[in-house]
Amino acid sequence: MKHVSGIKKTVLAASVAATMAAGLAAPSIAVAEISGTAGVSNMYFWRGVDLTEGNAQVFGSLDYAHSTGLYAGVWGSSEIGGSEYDLYAGYAGSLGDFSYDIAYVDYNYPNSSTYTQDEYRDFQEVILNLGFAGFSAAGYFGVGDYGRGDDSVDNEDNYFTVGYSYDKYGITVGTWDFEADDANYTHVDLSYALTDELGFTVSKIVDSEGGNMDDTDDALFVVTYALSF
Repeated sequence: MKHVSGIKKTVLAASVAATMAAGLAAPSIAVAEISGTAGVSNMYFWRGVDLTEGNAQVFGSLDYAHSTGLYAGVWGSSEIGGSEYDLYAGYAGSLGDFSYDIAYVDYNYPNSSTYTQDEYRDFQEVILNLGFAGFSAAGYFGVGDYGRGDDSVDNEDNYFTVGYSYDKYGITVGTWDFEADDANYTHVDLSYALTDELGFTVSKIVDSEGGNMDDTDDALFVVTYALSF
């Protein structure tokens, strides 16, 4: 989803973080955990944008987490015109109120017809997420290429967030740093978790360079229901 998409991944991050535990045990099946998620949302909401143009999204993940903090998994979703699957691996842990998570994510769109230049869609990111006492900051750094093979182009786009959560409430500010400067935009998300499964988000783009997001003046209201197992 070149220049429009790239995480989610609130759902991915939540499903991974829920299984993370820092420890010193040697690798063994006995101290590993396999978990998953399955959910539905009224839209594919990602980084301040509705990627399904008002259509619903179905998603799920399967995750492996080890007590040392290492984890890996796959996340899949419907999306307008096709489907998506993401492969990821990383390391997470905590020291008191301080938490950290570094991951590599490979985004894949095997059969999408949404965009005319499908060869530029697949891409990769390295993600660094830090947290302390309810505050969080994350950087999503583009690595490798958009697309595969001879038609690929360098991925030099980055995305950054800062946020704060308290009890069931959260606020996140996200901003794109695209290689094309006139494509940058910033959005603000307000979230509320009614239950462990049901959450609501209101998102608004508050700044857009070059007028590239002029057609997204309205706030988005996102409803997500997800089960963990």
